[in-house]
Amino acid sequence: MFMPIHVRALMGGLLALLSTAALANDSSFGDANGSITLKYQPHISMDKESLFISETEVRVDYLFTNTSSQDLTVPIAFPMPPMFFGSADHSSIDNFTLKVNGKPQPTQHRLVAQLADKTDISLELKKLGWGVEEVAYFAEYGEVPKGKPALPKEWLDEDQQIAFTLSDYFVWQQTFPAGKAVAISHSYTPSLSTGVPDTASSIIDTYTELACLDESAKQGIRKRNLIVKQDGEDQEIGVEWSHLSYILVTANNWQGSIKDFKLTLKKSQPTDLISLCFDGELKKTDPLTFEFQQKQFTPKQDLSILFIRKPNIE
Repeated sequence: MFMPIHVRALMGGLLALLSTAALANDSSFGDANGSITLKYQPHISMDKESLFISETEVRVDYLFTNTSSQDLTVPIAFPMPPMFFGSADHSSIDNFTLKVNGKPQPTQHRLVAQLADKTDISLELKKLGWGVEEVAYFAEYGEVPKGKPALPKEWLDEDQQIAFTLSDYFVWQQTFPAGKAVAISHSYTPSLSTGVPDTASSIIDTYTELACLDESAKQGIRKRNLIVKQDGEDQEIGVEWSHLSYILVTANNWQGSIKDFKLTLKKSQPTDLISLCFDGELKKTDPLTFEFQQKQFTPKQDLSILFIRKPNIE
C-alpha cells in the first residue's frame, strides 16, 4: 500500500503538556509532545536517542555520557506545554513514566508561570496566592477570585485576559558520574489533535504546510475520503485524522550532535497514511513501521505528524 513520508526539514527534541477538562465533543486539539531537557551542558553528550512515535505512545531511550573528569549533578525537567483553559476538547499527555538505568525514577512537580518573553513569574504568582484554580476561574469568568489581589496589568493583554502561561514540570536531580554512561528512558500517551471525521478538502487546507502535504499525499487523503448515500443523496463523511507535534530541537542543549539517533514511526493500520516534514529518508520496515537512523544527528526543526485513515462505518 502506498504510504508517503514527505520530507522537508523538521527535527529536534523536547516538551510536552498539561490540560484542563474538556467540554465539547466534536473535535479536540493537542499540545506539543517532547522529551527531557535542561540548560546547555557542555560536558554531557547524548550518545544515543531512540525515539518511537505512534498515536497511542511516545517512547524515548537515551544514553548520556559525562565527558568531564568530575561527577556532575544537574537538574533535569520534563516540561509540560502551557495548560489549556477553554471549552474545546483537549487531549493531554498521560501515563508518564521515567526510568534511570532501568529503575523507576521519582520526580517532583513544579508549576511554572511565564510571560510571552519567557520571563518567569512563578514566585510572584505564588506570593499573590494564585494557583491553577484561580487562573482557571479568572479565564472563565473574567473576574478576580474572591479574596485574591488583582494581577499586575502587565500580566494581562489588551482584552484583560491572562497574558502568561502555566506549565507543570516533572523535575529531578540527576547525577552523571565522570566518564560513565547513564541510560534514561521515558514514555507517555501523547497529546493529539483529533476529532470527528473531516472532509478531505478541509484537512488539506489545514495541514498542507504544517505536515508537508505534496500532491501524492493530497491524493491519498482524497482517496480515503468517505462519501455515502443517504436519502438518495451523497453524504460526505470525510477522513479520520489525528495530528501530533513533537518538540525535538532541545536535544541541542547537550554537548554536540546526537551521536546515534533513531526515529521510528508506527501506524495503527497498514492502510493509514502518514505525512510529516522531515529532512531525512524514512524507510519502511514492515506494513506499519517506518524508521530513520543517522550518526551525528543535529535537530533543526520539530516534528509535525499527520495520521489519516478511511472511516470504518458499518
